[in-house]
Amino acid sequence: MNIKLTIVDDHPVVVKGLLSIIEDYEQFQVLDTCNTASSLLEALKLRIPDVLLLDVQLPDKPGDELAAIVSQKYPQVAILALTNLDQVFNVKNMFLNGVTGYMLKTSGPDVMVEAIETVCQKKQFIDPVMKEQMLAEMVDARSTANPVPALTQREQEILKLIAAEYTSHEIAARLFLSHRTIESHRLNLLLKLGVRNTAGLVRKAIQLNILK
Repeated sequence: MNIKLTIVDDHPVVVKGLLSIIEDYEQFQVLDTCNTASSLLEALKLRIPDVLLLDVQLPDKPGDELAAIVSQKYPQVAILALTNLDQVFNVKNMFLNGVTGYMLKTSGPDVMVEAIETVCQKKQFIDPVMKEQMLAEMVDARSTANPVPALTQREQEILKLIAAEYTSHEIAARLFLSHRTIESHRLNLLLKLGVRNTAGLVRKAIQLNILK
């Protein structure tokens, strides 16, 4: 599997480090390296990668705004946010703006390879450190609040379709929404119910009598 990559980061040391890791893996091919949002948008006019490694703190445009632009103009590109921001809010915000994965710069090469390969398959990836933090935050919130999480009407609708074994692509087509929108709702459902996968989601929804 040949995965074409574009890297955007304004720190030359970070870019050099990423390139040194990537060159050890034959399945990866770097098309471009950019240091600003504007240079990235120009590069994308010429070459479209499979995966964009996006630093979320660029000097000329916030990462969430850039992710939204790229995901709208180039929906075929999977965006992997690469950052030092380790707050749950940042993770949720980036996913809402079109990224497919979120990885901390402190993570090792194995995590990066897994993240790239995962998002290239249009599957969501969250850095293990952030995933644990997000689940812990949800558990803490539920321990001091109503044990039955409040779901929006859209989330309830999507949850029922997930329980009926529809895939994200099928749900997107049925509801006339984008695949990334469905994946964002799926992520929110996992977080609200404090589970890790679809099986746990359905099981927990039944236990809480959310699915009727």
